[in-house]
Amino acid sequence: MNFNIAQWPLRRIAIGGAIAVLVAIVAIGASLPLAVSSGLVRDRLERDISAWVGHTVSLGDAPSLEFWPTPTIKLDNVEIRPSTFAGGDPILRAESIVANFNLFSAVLGAPSFSEYRLIRPTFNVELYPGATSNWSSPSGELAKGITAEVARYQAQQAGESAPVDAVIPASAALGTITIVDGNLKWIRDPGAEATKLTAINGSLSWTAPTAIARADITAIFRGEQVKLSGSTSKPLLLLGKRMAPVELKLTSAPLNFDFKGTTTLGGDLFVAGALDLSSASVRRTLEWSGTAIRPGEALGALELSAQLSTEQKKAKLDDLIIEIDKNRGIGVLDVELRDDAPPLIVGTLAFNSLDIGSFLQAFTPLPQAGEDIASTIDTRFLREIGLDLRLSAQSANFGPVAMSNLAAAARVDQGRAYFDVGDATAFGGSVIGRIALSEKGVDGGAKVQLSTRDTDFGRLFDAIGLIGPLPRGIGSLDIEVTSPYPTWATALTDLTGRINLAVGKGVVPGLNIQKFRELAETERFFDLDQLGAGTGFDFETAHLEAMIADGEADLKIVELIGPKQMISLSGVIPYSRSSLAIAGVLGPRPPAEDAAAAPVDAGIDILRFFVGGSWPQPVISPVKP
Repeated sequence: MNFNIAQWPLRRIAIGGAIAVLVAIVAIGASLPLAVSSGLVRDRLERDISAWVGHTVSLGDAPSLEFWPTPTIKLDNVEIRPSTFAGGDPILRAESIVANFNLFSAVLGAPSFSEYRLIRPTFNVELYPGATSNWSSPSGELAKGITAEVARYQAQQAGESAPVDAVIPASAALGTITIVDGNLKWIRDPGAEATKLTAINGSLSWTAPTAIARADITAIFRGEQVKLSGSTSKPLLLLGKRMAPVELKLTSAPLNFDFKGTTTLGGDLFVAGALDLSSASVRRTLEWSGTAIRPGEALGALELSAQLSTEQKKAKLDDLIIEIDKNRGIGVLDVELRDDAPPLIVGTLAFNSLDIGSFLQAFTPLPQAGEDIASTIDTRFLREIGLDLRLSAQSANFGPVAMSNLAAAARVDQGRAYFDVGDATAFGGSVIGRIALSEKGVDGGAKVQLSTRDTDFGRLFDAIGLIGPLPRGIGSLDIEVTSPYPTWATALTDLTGRINLAVGKGVVPGLNIQKFRELAETERFFDLDQLGAGTGFDFETAHLEAMIADGEADLKIVELIGPKQMISLSGVIPYSRSSLAIAGVLGPRPPAEDAAAAPVDAGIDILRFFVGGSWPQPVISPVKP
């Protein structure tokens, strides 16, 4: 090892110099805080905030400085008062503010700030016509930046060069603000109660005028925890009431939505972009949002995704995919907020499958349970929303009734609600019908109309669980009934109307006419079980016409005409008690219309009988001459 002893003094000098420099740096660093004036930092902070926001700022007179790990200043009793209303209430009041500052710039007498923390602030926002508020200010670095950015945007749209004086100040962006336990109160209409956000925690980050502005906060709104995240790459344009790209996401128990697109904060709100929205309970969401509309109590989950566009008071949902209580459809919806009428929803929806019952309940509020159900109906929703939907479904069901190729419409207008089935296929035949609900007319209740043609009534009776000696075959049915109460609150005793059933060639299962006559000769009473299993009365036509009122069906016409014999019935069925009170005649069939003079078969005796008991097990009592 070669060691030049002559180099040793030089090395000692270098090492010593380095140590001296290090000591000097440490000494200077340790003495810097002593050179910082807390009053200077306080005044500069107050001036910077005021210069940025364009309003009068007041900070407490007892600043607290800390230098480790980051130089910060803390001031209590923070207030910002609107410059346009000097005597007005503060637009911001905070318990304290903590700001990070650059130590070296503070020593030089010009402290600069980058991050702020507001402790328990309260933001007061009053919204005025023309998309202005008590926060609006014609002066300040932010206002200058907005004006310059809008001027540049307008020049660009016109294909011109940006104005020379359209310079965006570097201080137009405030930096990063952290909110700790804040509150927000805003009032849209003078004299109205303020809407509040409480327990606000999170951050707002906007580090440069051309940088992306981001917000991530949590808060409590009307008792529900919400998380709101948003960003825009053109914050100055957005604040300048021009179109700007925006991403917004809300997460809460009642409602979740995610929007990516463009919007403006101007008086005529315009939005265009992709929207995803979901709610576990629309009823709960509307109540939580404070909307006056009262939806169906049974309306549960809603999910939708669409391309949203709005213009003034209209919104359009294109490429819509919507799921209402497991009814999934696609289509288009238009929503209009009208000045002199309730909000209007118009559109076309196509479903693979549709549960008509749950869909209807989405738009009608269910009453309270209990004996007073009829008196608890709230039909105000008929005046709170307008609806005009065209619906189609490959398959649909209304309770146990299954249909296919459904074409229908749902409407709510001027105190009336309708659900019209324009066409559908069910049990081999066609179906049309209407369910109507009204505050006025129909005694302020409901009306149900149903017509079927070429329907297999055997399959229909099986589907709805209707058993007993009923005519099974292909035929038609017309029903028209009304109630003084909405459909969901209607009991059988409330119905008034008529039923007309006509069936072609078919059979009444379990009705053995030969055995029926034999038992009538020997028994005072008998039931259908005694007629034997696997037998039935084959008929060529069956016709039933009945009037319904006060819980009873008045049988006007009941005729079962077989090849040789016929059965006719008349009487009253108090169906509310499932009891029967019917007089019947079994005799020869009448002569055909084209052979009116043909003699009646003299070999067939006329048998009169009474039908009592209860459905579906009637008791027959022959009437002896």
